[in-house]
Amino acid sequence: MKAAIFDGSEVLKLQDLPIQEPKHDEVLIRIDSATICGTDQHILEGKFWAKPPVVLGHEFSGYVERIGSSVKICSPGDLVSVEPHVYCGCCKPCRLGKPHLCLDRLAWGINLNGGFEQYATVRMDTVYRVPEGISAEEAALGEITGCCMHGIDRVNIELGDTVLILGGGAAGLILARLAELRGAANIIFSEPNAKRREQIRAMGYNDVIDPFNEDLPAVIAKRTDDLGVDVVIEAAGRPETAAQAIELVCHGGKVLFFGVAAPGQKAAIEPNRVFAREITIVGSIRNPYTHHRVMEIMPRLRLKDIVTHRYPVENILEAFDVAHRGEGLKICIKPNG
Repeated sequence: MKAAIFDGSEVLKLQDLPIQEPKHDEVLIRIDSATICGTDQHILEGKFWAKPPVVLGHEFSGYVERIGSSVKICSPGDLVSVEPHVYCGCCKPCRLGKPHLCLDRLAWGINLNGGFEQYATVRMDTVYRVPEGISAEEAALGEITGCCMHGIDRVNIELGDTVLILGGGAAGLILARLAELRGAANIIFSEPNAKRREQIRAMGYNDVIDPFNEDLPAVIAKRTDDLGVDVVIEAAGRPETAAQAIELVCHGGKVLFFGVAAPGQKAAIEPNRVFAREITIVGSIRNPYTHHRVMEIMPRLRLKDIVTHRYPVENILEAFDVAHRGEGLKICIKPNG
């Protein structure tokens, strides 16, 4: 089979690999869709760790090809989505019910071969059958949607809240969908990329600000009668927007750091403002116990338009270039055509 290998360099290498037959507790999946995550780009840039040689791609779905003798949760032919993390179960976070913070975590697409290949063999406990009516491309968004759901849970959006999302990529739009379902009354986007602003509006969000050509604090002040928004979600992963989030939230408001800033980057935050306004700041990483809930709610999320570009695995370098330039929302690799 064809696979895109990360060998420690900045460019993925296309190679032929043997198909790994499933063990008794494993599932062999014929990959239909694998979407590019910002983490995949950071790995190639040397900002995040992965264990070479490894096939990247931790957001993927496909059709069950074969199953091991112990597998009961799916059958050949089923469309499935993969929650790519494997936790040790023995470290302190795991034993406290927080496995997503596992100190000895493994993950398909990070240190186990992931979705940028024609076939993947994964443990049965990471496999979820996809509801009728959901496409393989939507199913590939299960992992990022689970991460977004955890973030929304963490920041605890309430009925009637005004939510400002800094960053209008795929994650920002999924966060907006989930915020609406939690009862947010108003969703405001701040997004500097003109193409993405068009895509945000096309998905039904008309309150979209260009922070490079508009005074974002002034616009937010006008929208909220100088009070600030109830919730700010930082979904860009940039130190400057992380600092800005604290300036734009109201008294008693909440800030979610969801975007993935590279390790070592720092943001300048005024502690007195957090103190005086009783601002709650929370972080969110991965997707603990959310993938099942995502499969249940996926039909209501209207995510079909999140995937904007599709490429065969042979053209994966072009796909990563498009993702790097921010030309679309989610870029999808189709390893089997």
